[in-house]
Amino acid sequence: MKKQLGRLAIIAVVTILAFFLARFDSFLYAAPIGQVTAVKQTSQETTTDEFGNQDGQFTQNLTVKLLNRSGQTVKIQNQVMASQTMTTDYQVGDQILLKEYSGSYQIDTIKRDSTLLALIVLLVSATVIYVRLKKTSFLLLSVVLNAAVFVLALVVDVHVKSLPVIPWFSLVAVALAALSLFLVLGRGRQAHITLAATAITTALAVFVMWFVLLITGGIGVHFETMSFVTQVPAPIFYAQTIIGVLGAVMDESADIVAGLFGLHRESPHRPFRDYWQAGLSVGREILGTLTNVLFMIFIAETIPMVILMLRNGNNWSYILDQVMNLGILQTVVSALGIVWAVPLTAGLTAWKLRHQEEEVAK
Repeated sequence: MKKQLGRLAIIAVVTILAFFLARFDSFLYAAPIGQVTAVKQTSQETTTDEFGNQDGQFTQNLTVKLLNRSGQTVKIQNQVMASQTMTTDYQVGDQILLKEYSGSYQIDTIKRDSTLLALIVLLVSATVIYVRLKKTSFLLLSVVLNAAVFVLALVVDVHVKSLPVIPWFSLVAVALAALSLFLVLGRGRQAHITLAATAITTALAVFVMWFVLLITGGIGVHFETMSFVTQVPAPIFYAQTIIGVLGAVMDESADIVAGLFGLHRESPHRPFRDYWQAGLSVGREILGTLTNVLFMIFIAETIPMVILMLRNGNNWSYILDQVMNLGILQTVVSALGIVWAVPLTAGLTAWKLRHQEEEVAK
């Protein structure tokens, strides 16, 4: 108990330290950084739209101390909507990023690096303490490399106009999976089997989606509702689905493969049926939770827009058709991939382990 409390104390201390370090890092910024020292509300009025939604609008006169401009103090006016959908209600002590125009200052956005750094340090410190340092290093390295690969893929897609989107992001998805598995699991049979099972299952799920949309003509699927798409939306949706399905399937496949390899280490000489049944058993245990996690992620993403649409007088059928349409399709395809990954991964792993035993016996 004391050991656990000591670990928690270390995590708390380094997290709080990180927060305060970022709180006083304004000297690192080239842009002006200000801290609100006083707030005065000057006017307020109520607005009502055509749907009967009410909102309040008021003006704030902010006194802002420039932290990286020799402590200079400036006055800034800020228009705020009570709903805070597009505006921010600033309080004393808030730090903000500013823009300078001919000697006057305007608010850019609130400065959030202290919260972000504290969360990152909390994650890293907890991982280092509760997981072995070597594994943590490879885990964090895989996250950084995956982020770099993903950003590079986006940059290439934006600048190469004739790039085929679906093949390109399929290649990127395989690269992301390979980096994750080889860095976390090592370049052994376990990683190779997991990668193969993940790639095959993802390809199968996306192919089935494509085939169904092909024979139905895509009736009821509104790719045009995707937000901020500057390319043909359908290929972008396929790329999004490929990466989403791959992430869910890889998680499940890795658990099944790890379970069967553990079974093999306990007793190597087992028939194919034992591995097969054990793989199905592991898959059944995690299948339901993974599917529900995907559904909850989808619901969490759509809550703001659904509430907005309901408040604006739209009915559920319209919301399902225009707001939740593609999310539901993606969730269903991911769920199919999760279901199919169980027998495919169990069968592939069982066959590989039996084949290895037969080679050893010879």
